[in-house]
Amino acid sequence: MTSVGVRIPWRRILSVAAPTFVVAYFLWRVRDILPPFLIALFTAALLDPAVCRLTRKGVSRARAVASLFALAGAVVLLGAFLVLPSAIAQVTELGANISVYADNLSVSSRKLTDRADGWYEEHARTLGMLGLSEKPSVFVARQSGPLSNSVQQALTGVRDAVIGLLGQVLWLIIIPVSLFYFLLEYPAIRSRALVMAPTSRRAQMDRVIQDVLNIFGAYVRGLAKVCVLYAATAAILFWILRVPYALFLGLAAGTFYAVPYVGPAMSVLSVVFIALTTGKALGATLLVVGLFIVMHVSFDYGVTPRVVGGSVGLHPLVNIFAIMCGVTLFGVWGMILAVPVAASVQKTLVQLAPRYFASADPSEDVAEDPSPS
Repeated sequence: MTSVGVRIPWRRILSVAAPTFVVAYFLWRVRDILPPFLIALFTAALLDPAVCRLTRKGVSRARAVASLFALAGAVVLLGAFLVLPSAIAQVTELGANISVYADNLSVSSRKLTDRADGWYEEHARTLGMLGLSEKPSVFVARQSGPLSNSVQQALTGVRDAVIGLLGQVLWLIIIPVSLFYFLLEYPAIRSRALVMAPTSRRAQMDRVIQDVLNIFGAYVRGLAKVCVLYAATAAILFWILRVPYALFLGLAAGTFYAVPYVGPAMSVLSVVFIALTTGKALGATLLVVGLFIVMHVSFDYGVTPRVVGGSVGLHPLVNIFAIMCGVTLFGVWGMILAVPVAASVQKTLVQLAPRYFASADPSEDVAEDPSPS
């Protein structure tokens, strides 16, 4: 037997590996300045379909991009003119009175525990037979330490996140400027990126990239619409129920709604805190919370599935699992982006290996399986 030598194209391998290593090393060293450029590039990919629709009508790409920027600027300025002054005034007033509200909350909680202690003493014998031998005030005092530590940690995390965002003021300049040029040159950028793929795979890679961008685009647009509608509905609800700082609470609720599960809980706690510490009776506070929960459930099961859910196509179990993985690995941002990322991975697997990942109709399997006679 004769062994046939295999000639390894070392020169070709090195010609690809060496530049790849240099580029990867360079990107790793400058990784701290990459996020605004990546955000701009990703946003350009999401906005490219809108620019293409304008160019198909005979508008030049530069004019289409400029029109898109002008429209976005007009919307931002209009929103800032109509909403921002009132929201800032409410936030300023809330910050000035926060110590008073904290004292009011302490007094209200003490009254509640005293009332609960009185009810406990009236039914102490029955409750003791059930194993409840501790007064509510004692239980609250015992649990207040860990609870206050948890609240303090949460507030510290929010403060650090806000300080971190304020420290990235330069991004407000870098992202729009980069986005403008990325939108102008996006077709060329996309073509150059596809050149790196093998010739036989370029069409497939182009479809995969387009599918992923379509999923993210539909998700982001749908989520933005739902959050704006959620904020407006919550603000109107709080205003009707005469909850103080209704506009601020509504805007906060709309922002928090983008964070699954955790966001609505934060909104409810904020409403309870404001209502109880500004003189609302317990019954009125429960009414506000109850109506807010009804509104939230209506959005979760009525509005959001119609606006956002149809564009993703994930099974509910996969949805929950993806969110848990996202928050474990990347925190709040992982929770927000978990659903579109999981849907994109699913779509990519279906495109690259349809034989294994394409969904089949279960009814066909049942029909083909002969029943035992």
